[in-house]
Amino acid sequence: MTSLRPTTGLAPYDPRTVSMLSFVAAVPKFRDGSDTPRDYLERCLATIEVREPEVQAFAAIDPATARHAADAATTRYKAAAPLSVVDGMPVAIKDLFDTVDLPTQKGSPFFKGWNAGRDAAHVYALRQGGAVILAKAHTTEFGAGAPAPTRNPYDLSRTPGGSSSGPAASVAAQMLPFSSASHGRGSGIRPASYCGLYALKPTYGAINRGGADNEAYVTGHMCTYAGTLEDCWVITHFLGRTAGPDPGCYGFYGPANIPAAELPRRLVRLGMAGWAETDDASKAAFEDCLGVLEAAGVTILGANDDPRIAAYETTLKDMTALYQGIALYDYRYPLSSYRDRDPSLLDERIKKGLEWADGYTLDDYRIALDRQARFKAQHSALAGLADGFITLSSKGPATVGMDSGSAIYNESSSVLGVPAYTLPLLVVDGMPLGVQLQGFCDGDALLTAYAGGIAAAVLNFEPSERSSSAP
Repeated sequence: MTSLRPTTGLAPYDPRTVSMLSFVAAVPKFRDGSDTPRDYLERCLATIEVREPEVQAFAAIDPATARHAADAATTRYKAAAPLSVVDGMPVAIKDLFDTVDLPTQKGSPFFKGWNAGRDAAHVYALRQGGAVILAKAHTTEFGAGAPAPTRNPYDLSRTPGGSSSGPAASVAAQMLPFSSASHGRGSGIRPASYCGLYALKPTYGAINRGGADNEAYVTGHMCTYAGTLEDCWVITHFLGRTAGPDPGCYGFYGPANIPAAELPRRLVRLGMAGWAETDDASKAAFEDCLGVLEAAGVTILGANDDPRIAAYETTLKDMTALYQGIALYDYRYPLSSYRDRDPSLLDERIKKGLEWADGYTLDDYRIALDRQARFKAQHSALAGLADGFITLSSKGPATVGMDSGSAIYNESSSVLGVPAYTLPLLVVDGMPLGVQLQGFCDGDALLTAYAGGIAAAVLNFEPSERSSSAP
């Protein structure tokens, strides 16, 4: 297990040896009495005492209330009557989502100390299931502006990514087994890539986002962070079935238990318009990963193999502009009202986005939505060609400094609304780098099976068999 180094972080990172927390794996011990939710929580709090002063993952934390909830869960397990698969699980909630007993400050001075007096939909579901709501995890300002104070647990000089900075760091630092997050542009997949986590951005609308401002409604998603793929699936399934979907959406499909791992037959590799900006070491690590998959029998297709893929890659070059048009037009409210109240309390990035949106018309928005619909049809048409898509989760490992990082590898899944995973399979410069899988709408379960097969193939491959720098 990776040792803690409080003054320097955990780097160098190795995905083959790092050991993250798992809640699902702990439950059998709760049932047989060899462990308890209260003891599990105390171990988390002990790690938090060591790591939180340097990592700064949390905007608010309430150990006393958490201990009370963990004691109640312990009593239920002793009576063989747990409430759900998340009963007794310590969690952090991204600070864009409301919690009845902790402030929701949204990374903004507008909301310093503010309490919504209610739970967001997924928080309510977790609480009803017996989960231990321990903390609110830092976000960038309104998920789009000034960086959070959070540091990357593997190298404190580097960003954890944003906007889900605190959620990613809290799990990566082994302070908690799970945190909720959100994804718009790169807000979910990118921090998980930087911090070496499993993350699932489900199909659009699969988990109810009620209880947040939801500025970028058409392109925004819930996202889940965990240290293991099984935890990621089991907890996401619980949220999807218990919190339900966004209004008007069909919800989360798939079994309660994690689907059996299997390798896809064919995958389309994507450059996402970011390949030219990706450093050579990250390119080499990704190519090496693809080589492992090909050796395992997976056919990797690219733009030169089919004109439909080439056309798709051409469309991807327009993703930044398409995402910006839809998302910034959506997030005018409520951010414009905050600007009217006191523009000095908004980060310049927020104000520039609003200025851009001020010149974007309803006709422009309709054109963008039509383009989005055509892109979705183009994506769906490739279902007969391949089982999914594989690319990087970010254009390199976490950068030095607190900038959130480039979203160029993440915008398409936000626009499409398709499920996407990041898998902690690569290491570059001693830091994590995620491999991203994208699937087809409502195919979250099949994508999870592929994620398991790919992770097993890559992580079990002997480094001596690789021809270049390897994951």
